[in-house]
Amino acid sequence: MKRLLIGLMLWLVWPLGIGLAEDVPSSYEWQAEAFDMAALFEVDLVKVVDGDTAYFLTEDSREVKARFLLIDTPELRHPKTGKQPLSDEAKARVSELLEDADQIYLEYDIGSRLDKYQRDLVYVWADDVLVQEVLAAEGLADVTYIYPPNTRYLEFLDEAKDFAQVERQGLWGLPSAFESLDDGDSANAVANQFEGGGDNSTSSDSADYQTVYIAPLSGTKYHLDERCRGLKKAASVEALTLEEAMAQGYDLCGYEK
Repeated sequence: MKRLLIGLMLWLVWPLGIGLAEDVPSSYEWQAEAFDMAALFEVDLVKVVDGDTAYFLTEDSREVKARFLLIDTPELRHPKTGKQPLSDEAKARVSELLEDADQIYLEYDIGSRLDKYQRDLVYVWADDVLVQEVLAAEGLADVTYIYPPNTRYLEFLDEAKDFAQVERQGLWGLPSAFESLDDGDSANAVANQFEGGGDNSTSSDSADYQTVYIAPLSGTKYHLDERCRGLKKAASVEALTLEEAMAQGYDLCGYEK
């Protein structure tokens, strides 16, 4: 694949007033290259859920609900905090990268291929650019949920995150993140603003983590009972947590209100 020097998108246009510090470079050269091209498999985009989750379809018509490895992005509809800063921008950036790509590839690491919600844990390539690296470099994602041995591109993502923090890109440019804090604490403060994403290990006894059911390709409601009449005509049913369902925009089924 050809290598590209892509000008880093500066998030100056967003209404939050986020910008760069002075006297810093305004472009970033994507460094990650596919470890083994033979390990990548081509997919078509079905839909983008948020900044770190999307649905794809493989060449043999297998649906993949992908959770992007090694990153976490702000939630669109967090059950406790509502819409988190830059959640729309993160989703829009992923949509832009994938919709503009000539080819989309997914790649597994050498560890677990599924998370506890049965989502495929993958690296996502838009042509020859690693989507996770773009989001980290532009301050739209934190580099987190690091579970060895799924760390193939961690070094590149850490460098991209460092770049974003130095230039106060995206989340790292939020004014509240730097009030009376040193840089290390600032990073933790920003990360905590959207803590509570789909991979958190909060106790399943919490109401937010109870299991609910959705029809991922045809429905807009979540269901407390997998035998609910609202699921009878669904081509497929998926189990996930209540928090995840709400974060993805699902509402409670009318039959169960």
